[in-house]
Amino acid sequence: MKTFALSIIFLLFSFGSVHSGMAASGNHDPQKRKGLSSEKDKEHEHTHWGYRGVEGPDHWAMLNPSYNVCETGRQQSPINIVMPRHGHDQEDLEFHYQPTPLSIRNNGHTIQVNYQGGSYLRLKGQSYKLRQFHFHDPSEHHIDGKVYPMEMHLVHQNERGHLLVVGVLLAFGKENRVFSRVGTWMQQHTGSRLPSTGQEVSTDLTFNLMDILPQDTHHFSYHGSLTTPPCSEGVQWIVLKSPIQISKVQADRFITTVGPNARPVQSLEHRDVQEN
Repeated sequence: MKTFALSIIFLLFSFGSVHSGMAASGNHDPQKRKGLSSEKDKEHEHTHWGYRGVEGPDHWAMLNPSYNVCETGRQQSPINIVMPRHGHDQEDLEFHYQPTPLSIRNNGHTIQVNYQGGSYLRLKGQSYKLRQFHFHDPSEHHIDGKVYPMEMHLVHQNERGHLLVVGVLLAFGKENRVFSRVGTWMQQHTGSRLPSTGQEVSTDLTFNLMDILPQDTHHFSYHGSLTTPPCSEGVQWIVLKSPIQISKVQADRFITTVGPNARPVQSLEHRDVQEN
């Protein structure tokens, strides 16, 4: 079991020496976030969806009635961010992340890294606990039409169950040393196997997202949705303007392991996107 866990982390972090929530960006609907369960929830969990062919984004709404909002929703994510409106009040983001022992789940669409309690983000006087993070290839959000090689989603939740997701863009550049250091350590302790879909494992390896976040927290914000079925709306999105760097070798390792897993951009409709 421990060997499987270390294998996942190695593939995730060893970009240079390497997907969404609450399944990709989160595949838990609002009822489940509040601890409610139903036969509909079980049906949703067993509906197969993906990113290609008849199970791809263009067909999500036809796969399960609970996915209808993927087609009918008017606040869907991701979006192409063009000419945002400057916010009148500065939204200061305060990241309070602590080191965590990594807990990983292969949910069939990405490798999801769960975060231990105690880490949170503050925005407009509210606290949102960090639950997990994961990656998409290529980026789901576009900036003035520009697509980035990858995007990392940090999924948060407040006491009322409301979701806030921080999108961190990854651009080609220097090798990300934090990922590589973890990857080097992993290489000394693991093989190359991945766990079975649905398997969740824990390790004693610690990691702190504060070590890779950009120092500049200027960002875009808008109201959107999960980017995976059931595409539930009511999600607060924060997309950081400053990307972090990875090498092309690191990105290639990821796509070789997981494959493309980005939903196409959705219509903005009448929403405002603010720049802070």
